[in-house]
Amino acid sequence: MNLQAISPFGHKSMSISTTDIDDLAQFQVNKNRRYTQLQAGRLHGHYSEVNLGGVQVFREKLTVGVLIEAAPASSFVPFGALLPSKGEYTFCGKNVENNAILQATGGEWDFNFTGGLNYVAAVFHRENFNRDIQQLTGEETPHDWLVSKPSLTEPLTLNRYARALNTVINLVENRPEILSKENAVRMLGDSLLRLLFNVLKVTALSDNKETSRVNRSQGVHRVIDYLHSYAADVPTIPELCLIAKLSERNLQYGFKEYLGVTPIRYLRLVRLNGVRRDLLMSHPKKDKIVDIALNWGFIELGRFAGEYKQLFQELPSTTLNSFRSN
Repeated sequence: MNLQAISPFGHKSMSISTTDIDDLAQFQVNKNRRYTQLQAGRLHGHYSEVNLGGVQVFREKLTVGVLIEAAPASSFVPFGALLPSKGEYTFCGKNVENNAILQATGGEWDFNFTGGLNYVAAVFHRENFNRDIQQLTGEETPHDWLVSKPSLTEPLTLNRYARALNTVINLVENRPEILSKENAVRMLGDSLLRLLFNVLKVTALSDNKETSRVNRSQGVHRVIDYLHSYAADVPTIPELCLIAKLSERNLQYGFKEYLGVTPIRYLRLVRLNGVRRDLLMSHPKKDKIVDIALNWGFIELGRFAGEYKQLFQELPSTTLNSFRSN
């Protein structure tokens, strides 16, 4: 289900509820999002977005563990905060503590989590953000605020920021006519910037940079990107090591460190996601599950069906029969 409201000033709100994570990626135009389900369970996603002109506010909820990868334009600087939820979270390869602000400001970023996700974020135009921070402080924006990472901050201040973002989304969803009030929109944007400034000014490095960790992280990213294009070819570990420019030991450690799974397990999960994507686009009267499974390198069909059901909480046949005509 998709909803959208647009004001005369171009401010808008929109939302989507779906059980297909690819819908989430396609709904968020120009954000270059990619979603991969990594944890067993029936997935449901909800995304809400409010565009206030100078700042965009969004909230995203997912019910099972997923890897989110994004490569937004460098002209935007997002800052996210977790809402109360259970699970473990890794942002850009680093564990996320309860009092961490998520700075997704260095181009590509990724978010890996278990047990579901519920978070809010504000996205500022980089040029306007730098100008406003300089007006607030009289100094240039600290470089450390413009690096993608989780940064520790003061919990109560972070909570006020998260609650304010959540309140703005709820307010606009319940009273969309607010978007037609230019002064109200400007006031909301200004208050969010000031709340974020209070969060950022007390941030500290969440951990020290390690050269070996950086190398492993870069290698894991190269493999992840490669597998999303060539997973159906079922590449070997030596091939993945060559792509990662890492030894097998470092590749294994890097994946466990970054995603909590081995590279072989991640490859299998990507292939299962690929089968699901193809099943959702196939016609139950024209296409066969066995052909799609074989295309993705699944030869043991009984094992494949069991793993598919465990991950997605439904049989492949159920997915195929949910075909939606365009």
